[in-house]
Amino acid sequence: MAAAALIGSVNVGVDASAPPDQERRGGSVTVALNGPPLAIDPSLDRISFSYGIAVVGAAIFGHLAYVEPTTGAVKLYFLESLEPNEDASVWTMRLHPNIKFSDGTPLDAEAIKYNIERTADPETGSAFQGAAEGLEMTVIDDLTLEVALPEPNRLWDANVVANLSAVGSPTAIQAALDAGEVPGSNPVGAGPFMIDEWDPGARVVLAANPYFQDFEPGQPFLDELIFEAVPDDQQRVNAVLSGAAQMSLVYFGSAANELLENANAVTTTPGGANSISLSTSRPPFDDVRARRALALALDRAAIGEAINPGSPLMTGLFPEGSPFYNPEYTWPEQDHDEAQRLFDELAAEGNPVEFTYTTNDSATQRDVFDALAAQLAEYDNVSITADVRTQNDYTLATKVQHDFQTSASCVCFTAPVPGLYDYLTPGGIENYSDWENEDVTAALAGLSSVQSVEEQKAIWDVVQRELVEEMPILFFTSAGITLGYADGLLAPVPVNLGTYPIWAEVGYE
Repeated sequence: MAAAALIGSVNVGVDASAPPDQERRGGSVTVALNGPPLAIDPSLDRISFSYGIAVVGAAIFGHLAYVEPTTGAVKLYFLESLEPNEDASVWTMRLHPNIKFSDGTPLDAEAIKYNIERTADPETGSAFQGAAEGLEMTVIDDLTLEVALPEPNRLWDANVVANLSAVGSPTAIQAALDAGEVPGSNPVGAGPFMIDEWDPGARVVLAANPYFQDFEPGQPFLDELIFEAVPDDQQRVNAVLSGAAQMSLVYFGSAANELLENANAVTTTPGGANSISLSTSRPPFDDVRARRALALALDRAAIGEAINPGSPLMTGLFPEGSPFYNPEYTWPEQDHDEAQRLFDELAAEGNPVEFTYTTNDSATQRDVFDALAAQLAEYDNVSITADVRTQNDYTLATKVQHDFQTSASCVCFTAPVPGLYDYLTPGGIENYSDWENEDVTAALAGLSSVQSVEEQKAIWDVVQRELVEEMPILFFTSAGITLGYADGLLAPVPVNLGTYPIWAEVGYE
């Protein structure tokens, strides 16, 4: 079953191994997190390939399945099996028995069907509607759901992980909807923890789900899991080193190095890079010349150093160890003369490159804006303005509303399907740039039928070629993710993007 996902894997490194299986129960862990969510809805929010929302959501909802980041392989969790028929047009998923939501109702085949149907309903407004619509579902028995796809797809298990892995209690969701309330304001899942206290955007306190041990006896090991908002990387490191928190999430660079040197840390290195997304649906970057001008105007190493000091610069879309890396398609180097020529050409047509940079209110992003502004000050007919927002407002504007001209972003993936696919396909869940390219769309359409690495490589070559030509996203430094934790805490290796472990297995020595 995992073979299809392995075709799409990239080389990633994890600098730790899972702790030995042993008794470790009780206690509380505080996690210093960039921005705890305002709401968590399984039809609106990913628990897989994302950051703050996913970190908390995974503790509440658990997983039907997840991705092992060192290989890109799909690993089953609540699911006992997930298997296709001969042509991969029909997939059958079967749950382990004795799984209950924290309200005591069963996580069964009907519950999965309810969640997928809600995601597919246009009234829900889900970004994952495209992943759910057109699925014909038949409940075979309490634990078994048969899913007929609109067309055969040998990589559909990866789609389950990315977009459908969180299942909420239908009883709780429907009760909220019937009362005119937002389901995500009081999420009820079958994961190891449940909401105890919540100050949206600032602090979330989770208590152990008493029903979880029916699925996994003795788990979760912790009694309590607390997520605190700590926007700055260095402050999150300091929280762990001082004992104010027992776990934190930072990225490659000096902050991560400090964790690696002075605490315990697990590092995952995905493909992609820290990046800046350019909106191709609004001026000035609806014109490819403006995108190319900005790409050629910037010293990528200097901007990368501002984003994450000490993090290595990425030369292409895939890391050099990936089977999809192609040295023919690397990001362009700074070319002052060509950038100025393009800026002048656009200005002569009455379209000078004037834009805002939308970002969060962290110290790091202030440094990034200052670096961008300083470099662009060397050119005529281009200007940049800061649009600084709180973390939650920034997320809403960029990832939900696509209301920006340029924005801080991170295109990163453990396996290119579905992660990278979703950044680049028209209407893709993470295609914040609204980029559409006929050659790329046609190439990506072939992913569902590929059966070899060579076939996939041909597709990703087209993608890389067009990204270099059109530059809807500017790529800088490696987006390595470091999960740091205190002495005495046993934290298994992280999953999916490497942003969190399997929370039920975290405990003290």
